[in-house]
Amino acid sequence: MKPLAIVIPWFGKALKGGAEQQAWQIASRLVRRGHKVEIITTCCQAFDRNWAENHHKPGLSQEEGIAIRRFKVVRTDHDAFNQVNHLMLRVPPAQFKPGVSPVSLDDATIFCTESISSPQLLHFLKTHHHQYQAFLFIPYLYGPILNGLSLVADRAFLQPCLHDEAYAYLPQVEQMFHLARGLLFNSEGEEQLAKKLYGAGIIPKSYVVGEGIEVGQHDDPTLSHIGNLALKKDRYILYLGRRDATKNTDFLVRAYAIFKQKYPDSSLQLILAGSGETSFHDAAPGLTDLGLVSESEKEALLANCLALFQPSRNESYSRVMMEAWFYGRPVVVHQDCLATASAVKSARGGWLAATEIEWAEMFAQIDRAGMEQLAEYGANGQNYARKNASWDGVIDRYETILGLTAIPATSPQPQQRQLKEIHQLMAGFSYGDAISNHARWIRNYLQALGYKSEIFAEHLDPRATHEAKRPHAKSIGQQAGLIYHHSIGCEVTEYAIAHPSSKCLIYHNITPAEFFRSYRPDVAQLLEQGRAELNQLAQHFPLSVGVSTYNASELAESGFTAPGVLPIPVDPKKWDMAADPQLMQQLQDGKTNLLFVGRVSPHKRQDHLLEAFAHYLTMDREARLILIGGGDINDPYYHHVTSLMHRLHVTNYVMIPGQVNDAQLLAFYRTAHLFWSMSEHEGFCVPLVEAMWFDVPILAYKSSAIPETLGKAGLMFTNKENLIEIAALAKILVKDNPLREKVLTAQRQQRNKFSPPAVIEKLNKIVLMMEENFSHELSESTLKSLKQS
Repeated sequence: MKPLAIVIPWFGKALKGGAEQQAWQIASRLVRRGHKVEIITTCCQAFDRNWAENHHKPGLSQEEGIAIRRFKVVRTDHDAFNQVNHLMLRVPPAQFKPGVSPVSLDDATIFCTESISSPQLLHFLKTHHHQYQAFLFIPYLYGPILNGLSLVADRAFLQPCLHDEAYAYLPQVEQMFHLARGLLFNSEGEEQLAKKLYGAGIIPKSYVVGEGIEVGQHDDPTLSHIGNLALKKDRYILYLGRRDATKNTDFLVRAYAIFKQKYPDSSLQLILAGSGETSFHDAAPGLTDLGLVSESEKEALLANCLALFQPSRNESYSRVMMEAWFYGRPVVVHQDCLATASAVKSARGGWLAATEIEWAEMFAQIDRAGMEQLAEYGANGQNYARKNASWDGVIDRYETILGLTAIPATSPQPQQRQLKEIHQLMAGFSYGDAISNHARWIRNYLQALGYKSEIFAEHLDPRATHEAKRPHAKSIGQQAGLIYHHSIGCEVTEYAIAHPSSKCLIYHNITPAEFFRSYRPDVAQLLEQGRAELNQLAQHFPLSVGVSTYNASELAESGFTAPGVLPIPVDPKKWDMAADPQLMQQLQDGKTNLLFVGRVSPHKRQDHLLEAFAHYLTMDREARLILIGGGDINDPYYHHVTSLMHRLHVTNYVMIPGQVNDAQLLAFYRTAHLFWSMSEHEGFCVPLVEAMWFDVPILAYKSSAIPETLGKAGLMFTNKENLIEIAALAKILVKDNPLREKVLTAQRQQRNKFSPPAVIEKLNKIVLMMEENFSHELSESTLKSLKQS
């Protein structure tokens, strides 16, 4: 087995930073399990030392069984770097916008190139990357990571230790997240932050590994006092960590001062302990600043405090929070820090607070609380920490994710291979079309299984000629398998019927012609033809599936025997890319973005959506409706929609960008506050699942296959008689955070039903049945040949 490389700017057992300690623990524990681990780092000593000074000797060395390969650093433009760094530190968090750089692109480049720099390290990565099983880059912020990951991206795993800070919004940082093969997070909250910053495309390659905690190793039972603090007698709240503004220490001190002003007779103390140059002595009566304490003093403080207060807003993981829980102590954390707030909510191991007044009230609440209540929350946290912060479990996860142990197959694959080719046939293949995307996914999977597989379509989008071909008489051999996608009347239906070998029909539903008669009689005729063909097709396709149960029931009504269901998979990996930066900037202007995605078509009822939106504007003038989807400006229904916009006086509040590219669609989904559908006919509705992946709450009219696709997720309404009520429901879903979170929680569960792994199992069964049908046909043919001879 090739070694694992851990790439970090500086490395050593004695280093005190969170990422540095974590890297040491990961490396040392993997080595103890018998794995080969090599650290790739610089000769720089530490974060708080000169980044251009080569403190260590270059070359390969060993420390406690860990191989450490160090490379020289070079001098960079320190002044230019500091200037940009100070500029970013001054950007208020309220101005942070995902997908939008907080500084100019030139300044962002300076930050990345003038950071700690080691050209020799980068050259080594570029020329030796095949010698390693995988590369773990930790943390995200420094030159060797920012400039090195792209050199080994196919084997690169990033453990960012991500904070919600200006650096995380740089385009180079986002690009690194998209390039990495895998992303490892210390907490669920850190993972949520990354998804918020970089989009749904990173979800399939994101893993929460956690971080192990060790307590009790420095316990000193003889310790009874630290300074003037009597550990067993005094009642105190503990702050443990770096004492400076970046950790919100001054914020906590002000909140405690407010508490003491309101409750001057309270005996509750605030104890600060940790490194830092700022001293808070005499900042408030009852406050003691111990400064840096020993490990035994730290453990004694944790073991005897009433609660730990962790006010930092920028944490990817809080070791001290977990340590407090191991000692059965409840915690209070900042509600705006996803990493700590998510853990506290999941564990029910403490409380959340935001403003100084709320933090002051938390001091009062702890002061009033009985020991039983504090013990209950502490015990909840202790259970959570034991489950999630055990080093054995953490290292198990590293081994699996980094490929250091074998991963069992998740789904069975067809074993028979009598069919050599399985091709697909359809009426039309278009760029961005759901049916076309389905066919592309099936083709790619069949090719991965070893079949020769191509897509043939009667009508071919000029932008997609590299994906599909027009059929001719000998396009599909008589011994090949055939998958026919039926969605409208067309000439290739006869071709599909005539094919003599094993075949399967996939039904995507046919829109009732009534929707089109008053707008496009020609389209209505094709729809009627397609629906009429179902009865004929049933006689020639013993194997059939609908993309939903709703569709499969129509097949059964048309005479198909035992039709199955093959949903359309929605893979968020296709969005593992940067969104359109101009749109990300434009759409994050404070307005409410109401989104619908679907071709401008009578059954999609964009006209009804416009009418409801006009009512919504009476409740929220800072809103815009965005209608994504192809449409012909000469089409009568398209003209009806645009005319209605003028009549309703909403033209300035509606965007109709038409058909968009992937980067643009990504921007619209990432900035949407609501997905709103008034559609009256859907055979599946892929955009509903896409919205689920982007955590956009859904409001939809309950029609056709929509209830099946949504399941228990989203909100549905059953009639359109009162558009004011529907508009009010839309506003509630946008503004009511508890309701919104409840809907999103259900959507996160529902979307997994349409992930590729879930759908692949169903596709495998179809392929096996096609193989069995082909074998049966061969047997019948052989028997017939023997009888004739």
